[in-house]
Formats: sequence, structure tokens, C-alpha cells
Amino acid sequence: MSTEMSILLLWLVLIQEGAAIRPAVTFTPDYKKIFTSEQITMTCDVGSTIGEGMDYIWYIDSKQVYNGKSYIIQYAETSHSGSYQCQSRPGEVSDPARLEVIHGWLILQTPLYVYEGDDIYIRCHHRPRYSGGQTLFYKDNRVIRDWEDSAEYYISNVTRMTAGTYRCRKEIYYNGRYNLHGDDISVSVQDLFTTPTLSVTPQPVITTDKMALTCQTSLPPPPRHNTQLRIAFYREGGIVQGFGVSDTYEVYNVQLEDSGKYSCEVETTDGRVRKRSAETIIQIGEIFSHPIITVTNNVVTEGDPMTLTCDTTLSPYRPTTRLEFAFYRDGRKVQDFSSSNKYEVWSAQLEDSGNYTCHVRTSINSTMKLSDGYNIRVQELFFPPVLKASPELVNDGDNMTLTCVTHLTEPRRSTELQYVFYRDGRNVQGFSSDNKYEVQFIQEEHSGTYTCEIQTPNSKIKKRSQNLHVQDLFTTPTISVTPQPVITTDKMALTCQTSLPPPPRHNTQLRIAFYREGGIVQGFGVSDTYEVYNVQLEDSGKYSCEVETTDGRVRKRSAETIIQIAEIFSHPIITVTNNVVTEGDPMALTCDTTLSLYRPATRLEFAFYRDGQKVQDSSPANTYEVQSAQLEDSGNYTCHVRTSISSTMKLSDGHNIRVQELFFPPVLKASPELVNDGDNMTLTCVTHLTEPRRSTELQYVFYRDGRNVQGFSSDNKYEVQFIQEEHSGTYTCEIQTPNSKIKKRSQNLHVQAPGASYKNVLNFFNPFPPMAYFDF
Repeated sequence: MSTEMSILLLWLVLIQEGAAIRPAVTFTPDYKKIFTSEQITMTCDVGSTIGEGMDYIWYIDSKQVYNGKSYIIQYAETSHSGSYQCQSRPGEVSDPARLEVIHGWLILQTPLYVYEGDDIYIRCHHRPRYSGGQTLFYKDNRVIRDWEDSAEYYISNVTRMTAGTYRCRKEIYYNGRYNLHGDDISVSVQDLFTTPTLSVTPQPVITTDKMALTCQTSLPPPPRHNTQLRIAFYREGGIVQGFGVSDTYEVYNVQLEDSGKYSCEVETTDGRVRKRSAETIIQIGEIFSHPIITVTNNVVTEGDPMTLTCDTTLSPYRPTTRLEFAFYRDGRKVQDFSSSNKYEVWSAQLEDSGNYTCHVRTSINSTMKLSDGYNIRVQELFFPPVLKASPELVNDGDNMTLTCVTHLTEPRRSTELQYVFYRDGRNVQGFSSDNKYEVQFIQEEHSGTYTCEIQTPNSKIKKRSQNLHVQDLFTTPTISVTPQPVITTDKMALTCQTSLPPPPRHNTQLRIAFYREGGIVQGFGVSDTYEVYNVQLEDSGKYSCEVETTDGRVRKRSAETIIQIAEIFSHPIITVTNNVVTEGDPMALTCDTTLSLYRPATRLEFAFYRDGQKVQDSSPANTYEVQSAQLEDSGNYTCHVRTSISSTMKLSDGHNIRVQELFFPPVLKASPELVNDGDNMTLTCVTHLTEPRRSTELQYVFYRDGRNVQGFSSDNKYEVQFIQEEHSGTYTCEIQTPNSKIKKRSQNLHVQAPGASYKNVLNFFNPFPPMAYFDF
């Protein structure tokens, strides 16, 4: 790419990116007064790195003196004093920057630019290569710092109050002594940024708009043009958006309550400089006005058409806004939202009376308004009819006239009405202008409930009278029962209900009787209640009641009511933990029953019997436990269940339990059966374990004449060596389980060992030799 093309593209970039910021002249060192012979560098600051490689032109007092970004004066002379400006091409010319080159003893130096919030030094500078003494500083002719060695005066956080005329006095040593010199300078403080202004869009602001407030301020030219600022927004003095980098505060779907006095505040990030805008009054305009209900007629009578209109006016700034309307009566919606602002009733009824309101909203539902209430009272065209009988008391064969009476309201006296009569809901005289219905020779079949109805000829308005009962002396009785359901042990009450006619027959004396399965259970009397205390299952059945006059001329019976008495608890059933019970096993019998769902809190007590004999008395426990079953625990078991107040008791079916032997009773056997002195004898304790307990370990013990001759062990044999007379006696053996729960003893075995004299006697009587024998 050619050099010319590169330069052209660079200029285009500078123009597009806004690089043609107005440049500023800066001094290094940053003093606008210097002595002759001192050096200073002036820079054309465009505030952007893209300024590199651009062309710069320097002017002094409007005359071009130099080309280049920086203009350096190596050795200042008074002729260098003047107003300096620079220009970047293409671009604007900077503001003038005044440089004063002084040929003297003392100058008071300040920075070229002083902005709000700066920290600056004012320097009382004496001519180079000379010695200086103490310095005194003034502002506006008042001492601000007394004599000190330091030639600089420090000012922190410059404000507008910092501006003024500063002067210093200083001792300078020359010609062999200190000489006093002074100089002054005017310090002006520039705004770091302008006082902010607040602007709002759109104009005007209408409800539902998105409102944007922009806080506008401007920074000075380089090098302060990039100062970081923070912005906050206020309404009525209260903050609505805290300090941040955004210069915009937005309110979506703005409403009337967002109106008020708004302002914004701008500050530096360190808070040293802060400025607030003037307050701007923002009045939010309504997108549509407050709705008002109007009605076509001030007076509405039954049957009239009625139209309600919901009137509102759109803002001229939003004339195309689509609105939707809904209507309410006494707070209940009568017409849903639609584009129609009318609610029409073709034929007003009394129930159309009420307090009406209309709701208006935009089609996007962003704004809704409610009208004030409008009370509408629909007046009656005619009063509800009253059916009257003449005469009021009739007997069989009498004539009766029913008259349907009403009155038309003003101003509709001339309205024609039509009348109809009903008995028990059936039409007995169709619509006509006659308001009377006559019954000739009244009979029982004329009894019933009569009503009349009145309507206008167009049938828009219809009104029916209350019932007039031409009826029996008393109604057919009905029977009711409490409680529901009825549970055994309850108190059951049956009530026979009937009703008498209005006066003068309302005091007719009646008598009542009750029946079960057609049989009388309570004879005729004045009580309408039959009570059964501690009801049982056998009290179930079909119940009815009968009502009669005291002279018996009128008698009526109710329909039968089936009453099924429910059990307070179910029939008990015995269950056993194990189907097969062996001696020594634990055994648990459970008496299971279920309480009625309607009496879940009933307390029950349980007792257990074996072969008719009680083995566990009544208690809340429904379990009978045997820790170690024995043969005598066999038998037929039953359980008895009763309520805690003993009002109900039930017996379970029998449950037969047979405890089987763990092992058979032992038999003691001697070997050999015949012994002589000096023989050996073995006694064996014989038994058999039952299935499935073959592996059960048993222990054996042997006794002679009741004394232990061989303690418990797993050996079932007892051996006698060289039998002698002292071994004679009654032997038994006993077998037990290791836990000693089961013990069984054999029958006696008599062992008689022969002695000398005894042997002869024995042989004299018995030709057979001595032997061991069993005693059964």
C-alpha cells in the first residue's frame, strides 16, 4: 500500500472515530511562568493514541512557528512569551495557552490549568543559581501561610473558592545579603464538568410509556476529557437510581404516580466533585381519562331495555390506543373485557338492580382504570302476586275461589296482565286476563299446593305467588332415626314427623304409635319419639310410625324405614403364633376383633378360657401368652370380648390346641435282668424325641431310693460294678431339656441284690434266682 493511501485511510479513521477532538496545549513542567534560560516542553494533546503520526502545527499569537506534536524551548527568552495554540490536521485549533518568560528575581508559579477537585502546589520560585530564604504566602491580600523555609504552598481538593489572587514574598541572597522580593498571580478554577441538565423522552410522557431521563454534562478538553464520572437520579429529593456509570434512568410502563420533581447528580469516582441539576417537573399524562358510566334511562322498570355506556377519552398523543371494557354489578363480572363500551340488557329484571362499575384497560393490559359506582334500581312493574282463598275454611262439597292479587306500579297502571293457576305444579287454568280460579264442590282430590303466576303479554316479566296449601289435616308422617348409623349399645331414638296446617288447625291434637316388622312396639300416645336403650343386633328391622287424631277419624302411616344395627366390634377370632406347639415352646393366642369405624375410641377388654375354665381374666390385652407350653396347656380355647362398661360381650369360636410331647416319658431298663452278687449291672433311661425335634439335646439323672446316684449329664446309662447288697433299692431316672423347662421321670425299678441269709430265705420261697423287677 502506498504512503499516500495509508495517510488517507488514517484521516478517514480519525474522522469516523471522532478523533478530531479539540486539542489542548500542555506544559512540562506544568507552570505558565518560567524564568529566562529555563526549558519548557509544550505538547499538543489530542487525548488519543491515534494521534501518533499526525501532522501538528504550532502558533504563537496566531503566527505559525513550528510543525510537530511537541514544541520544545531549550533556553527561554522573554521573546518566547505569548499565547500558544496547536492544531492537528485535519482538526480544530486549541484554545490559547499563555506562557510568560520573566527576566527577574522571583516568579509565583501555578499550573497551566486548575480544575475543581485538583490538588495543586503554588510555587514561589526564585532565579536559578541563587539562594533563597523563607517564604510568605498571601491570598487576596490576606496571609495564608507565615514565613517558612518551604517555597511551595499546597492546596488540596480545589473548589471554586480556591480562585483568587495569590502573592508570595521571599528572601533571595545576592550582593552579600538577603533581599526581599515578591510576585503575584491570578488563579482561576475551571469546571471539571458542567452543571448537569436533565432531559426526558418522550415529550409528553403518557401512562404506559417507557420514560427515559438523561443526565447531561460535559468534560473539558484533554487531558481531563476522560475523567470517570458517576451519576444518580432523584425524585422528590429521594434517590431512585444510585450512583453508577449510566447517564440514563428508565421507567417502564410509567404510571401517574411516577409524576414528580426529578433531578440528577454527577460526581467523580472519588466523590471530591459533585454537582446536581436543577429539578425538572415531569407530569405524566393519562393515556385515557377516568371512565364514567351513563345509563339510557334514569328510571328503569321491569321489562324495559337498559343500556350502560362506559365513557372515557383517549389522550390526543395516543389516539390509536385500543381500549377494552368490562362491566361489573356488585363486584361480580356481568360482561367480560371486549372492545365494546356498552352493556345492554334487553329486558331488565329486579335482579339487574345493583351498583355497577366499568373497568377500562389497554389491549396490552398495561393500564386499567375503574369507574365510580353507578347505582341502578329496577322498579317493579307489578308486585309479586298473593294467592288468597275464599272462604279460608272449606269442607267437602263447599265451593272455593282462589284469587291472584297484585298491583301495578306508577306510571304503568294500564299494563295488561295475564294469570295462570297451578296445583302441585300442574296447570289447572291457563293464562288469561281472569285473576280468579273457582272450584265447585271441593273433594279430597282438590287437596294440594296451589300457586298462581302473572306475566306480561310479551312474557318478559313473570312472577309467581307463594304456595297456598289446600291440604290434609296433617301430612303423611315420616320417620327418622338418630344416631346415624346406629351401633350396638347406642341409645336409638326414632322420631315420627308430621305437620299441621296453619291456624286455626295448627293446634289439632294427634296421637302417635311405632311399629317394627308390622308389630307394635309403642302404642298410641302423645310422644313423637320411640327410644331403645343399649340397642342390640336383634333390634334391626323395618320400622314405621302411625299418626291419628284423638277421635281416630284421620289416621296415616309412614313408609317403612329399614334400620340395620351395626356391631360395635366384630365377632372375635382366636389366632395362634405357631400351628404346631411342642412342649417347651412359647405359645401366644391373640383375640382379633375390629372396632366399628363410627366408634374407634371404644375400649375393649379380653378374657381367655381353656376347656371352659378361665386362664386369663378380663384386661385390655388381647393376647394370652404361655412362656413354656406343657401338655396340660392342650385344650379347647375361647376368648371373651366385652366393652369396658360391659354393655356388649362376644364369645369367639373354639380353637383346639394340642401340645405335642417333645420326648416320651422315660422307661428305666436293667441289663442283665437277673444279677448275682459281684455281677455288673447297667441301667438305661430310654425315651424317644418326636419329629421335628430329633436333634434336641437331653440330660439324664438317676436316683436310688430318691437320692441322686448320677447327676444330670448327656449319658442315659448308669452302671453298677460288682453289685452288692447295698445296691438294692428303688431306682428311677429323670430326663430334662438343658433349660429345665421340660422334665419327665420314669416309673420305679426295684433292684434286690441277694445276701447270704436273705438269699436262702428268698430261695426257700422262690425256686428262681434273684432278679431286678419293675414296680408298676
